[in-house]
Amino acid sequence: MSLAGVSAPPAPPRSRGGAGAHRTGRRLPWGGVLFLPGALVIGSLLVACLILFRYSLNAWDPVRTMVTSWTGANYLALVRDPVVRRAFIETLRIGVTVTLVCLVLGYPVAYGISRSRKRALLMFLLVAPLLMDALLRSFGWLVMLGHHGLVNVLLTGLGVWASPKRLIYTPLSVIIEMIHELIPFMVLPIASVLERIDPTLHEAAMNLRAGPVRAFWFITLPLSLPGVLAGTLLTFALAMSAFVAPLILGGGNVLTMTILIQQQMLTTLNWPLGSAESIALVLVVLAVLTAYGRQARRIARGSA
Repeated sequence: MSLAGVSAPPAPPRSRGGAGAHRTGRRLPWGGVLFLPGALVIGSLLVACLILFRYSLNAWDPVRTMVTSWTGANYLALVRDPVVRRAFIETLRIGVTVTLVCLVLGYPVAYGISRSRKRALLMFLLVAPLLMDALLRSFGWLVMLGHHGLVNVLLTGLGVWASPKRLIYTPLSVIIEMIHELIPFMVLPIASVLERIDPTLHEAAMNLRAGPVRAFWFITLPLSLPGVLAGTLLTFALAMSAFVAPLILGGGNVLTMTILIQQQMLTTLNWPLGSAESIALVLVVLAVLTAYGRQARRIARGSA
């Protein structure tokens, strides 16, 4: 029998997505991989807070330092100790002042950046000081605010005051350095929101005979409130937890919670009380930020 007329059976159709489907089945969960570093950071912070909370329940002995126990005496000491109250009030005052000044100075800067054609250059100039270590910035302000520093020489030459003033080792010097350090965290969120506002809304308001001030107050400002909220939250949280500026420019005369915690941990070796102060500072900042965030969102919804 001849096999010449016998045709071979047709080959099964190749699946176009066979190799691709095979690769898809082994695709790495990139979402989980990208989430892993953040989860590790958050997890380490939570573990550190749990360790501090456990330390805060221990007792302290001048000879044996930390004694393992379960007591809430350290948290009662926070309420009764006038030094802790004074440090907390000073920290809160500096944090609120720095946040308000950064908002007043940073909003016009953010508005100018959002309307400029050289946004990239202006953004770089804004964040350039952050490339320098905070310790170096503090020592730089220590020199500029000194008795014979640039600020005293300039203001004395202009006749603002007759003789050089003592500026360093005061709350004012701490506030000035923190404003210089934290104002980018206020400007960047606001500028990011202002860039996304449709410019035709402002033009429409002008066509309806609304002046520039009225158009800004009723259109630009309400639409930029999310950026204002983000900027104030970031700035306030960083100002409340600042350590380098009170340490260098405060010189021991500006007692904040971070300086008090450092003294308890490293000078008196009272780790339980220092841990209780750390936990209390974190809880107070979280409570203030939560209350402020809710109120700001309520105002934003009302204005919308």
